Amino acid sequence: MSKDCIERKYISVAPNVELHILEKGEGQPMIFIPGLTFAGEIFKAQIEHFSMNYRVIAIDPRGQGNSTKTVDGNDYITHGQDLSALINALGIEEVILVGWSTGNFDIWSYLHQFGKDKVKAVITIDMSPLPLSPDSSCWTEGTIEELSAVATQLLRSPEGTRDFFRDYATGVMIQHSMSDDEIEYLLDISCRTPYWICKALFCDVIFSNFLETAREAGEKLPCMMFIAEHWADIAKPFVESQLSGYKTHVMGGHLMFYEYPKEWNAVVDGFLKQL
Repeated sequence: MSKDCIERKYISVAPNVELHILEKGEGQPMIFIPGLTFAGEIFKAQIEHFSMNYRVIAIDPRGQGNSTKTVDGNDYITHGQDLSALINALGIEEVILVGWSTGNFDIWSYLHQFGKDKVKAVITIDMSPLPLSPDSSCWTEGTIEELSAVATQLLRSPEGTRDFFRDYATGVMIQHSMSDDEIEYLLDISCRTPYWICKALFCDVIFSNFLETAREAGEKLPCMMFIAEHWADIAKPFVESQLSGYKTHVMGGHLMFYEYPKEWNAVVDGFLKQL
């Protein structure tokens, strides 16, 4: 495989289901998994940087980006199964998994179902394995009232879903003031996921609980969690107490690896050198 260009591929992971991937480089495989509605191309800066020394694979999960859209299987148990099928189809025996946001749940779901034998390390970006809890000391995605409003009032149409992600991009994901072109670029990626798939995945992840799986991963594998600055006061203590095996690093907003790629890549380089 050439180290000079990004290859686009479609990999069959289930009957009539293909995942679109971007692949570049040679050596130790790294798989990058984006968050809700996003595609592997959001990791463009990471593909270019890490492919100098690694075999980098950035995926569009089922229902997202250019991957197959299905009526069923829009849940994170299925995403974990898809990830396993992808790893097997690519002939990978040992992988570094990198998840952003709900992409963390693809990883934890995979570990829950298939174990750690093929995993060398895990890097998770800015999402708790327990998105909903009545315990106010927990790092969650919000209150039941807030999350219910998103699911039932916003994610019920293409327009509402686009408005939700526009507000989320400008208020939570990115710290700098974005141009209209940059906002539209992010929304164009997001809108490749139909609103009904987005809603199904959103509801599934909110009611998921992979805290024990994430804790066990930190005990048995090198693990790292990036945390956005806006909720570090609750997220960092939560990870340090509940996921004690994880190294933590606070920086930027929810999309810090896209906004601050040099800084983010440098931190990951340091983590990888210790493996």
